[in-house]
Amino acid sequence: MHLQASNKQKLIAIKLAAPIIFMMAGVFISSVSHAQNKGKEIFEKNCAICHKLTEEKLVGPGLKDVTKRREKAWMKKFITSSQDLIKSGDKVAVQVFNENGKIPMPDHKSLTEDDLNQLITYIETYKPAEAVKVSVDITKKTDFWRDEIVRGERLFSGVLPFEKGTTLNCVSCHAVIATDSLNFNPSAYDLAKAWQEPNGTNLYQVLREPTSTKMAEVHKGLQLSDKEIYDISAYLSVIGKTGMEWEKIFPARLLLFLFLGLLMALALADLIWFKKVKYRVIHVLIIITGLGVHGTLAVQEGIKLGRTKDYMPDQPIKFSHKVHAGQNKIDCKYCHSIATESKSAGFPSASLCMNCHKVVVAGTRSGKFEIKKIYRAVESGKPIEWVRVHKLPDHAFFSHAQHVSAGQIQCQTCHGPVETMDLIKQVSDLSMGWCVNCHRQTEIKATTNKYYESFKAIQDDAKAGKKITAERLGGIDCAKCHY
Repeated sequence: MHLQASNKQKLIAIKLAAPIIFMMAGVFISSVSHAQNKGKEIFEKNCAICHKLTEEKLVGPGLKDVTKRREKAWMKKFITSSQDLIKSGDKVAVQVFNENGKIPMPDHKSLTEDDLNQLITYIETYKPAEAVKVSVDITKKTDFWRDEIVRGERLFSGVLPFEKGTTLNCVSCHAVIATDSLNFNPSAYDLAKAWQEPNGTNLYQVLREPTSTKMAEVHKGLQLSDKEIYDISAYLSVIGKTGMEWEKIFPARLLLFLFLGLLMALALADLIWFKKVKYRVIHVLIIITGLGVHGTLAVQEGIKLGRTKDYMPDQPIKFSHKVHAGQNKIDCKYCHSIATESKSAGFPSASLCMNCHKVVVAGTRSGKFEIKKIYRAVESGKPIEWVRVHKLPDHAFFSHAQHVSAGQIQCQTCHGPVETMDLIKQVSDLSMGWCVNCHRQTEIKATTNKYYESFKAIQDDAKAGKKITAERLGGIDCAKCHY
């Protein structure tokens, strides 16, 4: 009897304690989850630009198992101010500093004790995301059935809703028609090529776990099934082969030319044979007007022949001069490094881009998508195929070195305000008249430019206050550009 009473008391105690235990466990799990989320936020804001949570080194060392190698109290001091710790003579801090190229780590004195604890907890408990498991063949990139392609197109364009009941028009961000303006969102063709390239984008993983803040915001609540992602892949496989269509421009000038040609033919036929219109002055006015417009259009189109003013092609990477040269004040000659000594300004290599983009791994508007193209180019060894915008005819000689080094001409003189352009546009027609007028009007800096020190007559005239232009140096001689 005593034993049964004892067991009953234990059972009652367990029943009473169980809710409290579960509540405490829930609070603990919730607090750990909160710490991980806050720690992740702190890491991505302050640390991710220089450190990876693997063994791989970025700017600083990889942080995998760092809490096993370093005491947490020491880590807090080092994170708060590594330079203060180094100056104090701490041997471990000095060793870490020397082993990583003596690159100083920025101070993080604004982080509280709680912030540091949550950051270290996140680093300590970090686990890489598991590979996405799917029920379809994710390696298939060709030979899709027609119904899979059609369904994928309809899902992509928002005609069909997804199984979870959500409808999203992907075309509103990922264009399927090429335009002459820069859209920082990858086009459907960009997505297709990135998916089809070796080591390219894993569509299944990206669509389930967005890689950028903007994408996460737009895709919030969106849940695609394996089959839906598979069908969208089928549609993208076609886009990857055929490319994108260009917007159809209404051919107003051509139609005007043809219409007036037909009108003149009718007027001439009526004047000679039909004689339906009583007053011949009407025939004459139609023919004179038509010939005038035809002649004007012919001259204008003839002048444009071979010129590419306003040419603004899409580039293989959405590189914004406004961001790089404008907002970040990067000198033009950093990327176009041979402009001072070569005929051509040159295209930057992928390895040059990596000087910055080893650290800068995500763009403000384009996320990681565009910068990953640089990584793939480096890994494959294939150069980025930039599209040339400014090109003179083969029979015209032009040297960047002569203009940039000797003439000290600013890039904007010929290329326009590139620091304000997202997508580079040819602002000048680059005609012979344009070049000749520039040589006639541009005053050289004879007294301050060492290049002209040996030109005694020019020096004397300059000191006398005379205006000296490039024309004085033979800037409009035919043989200077056509030899």
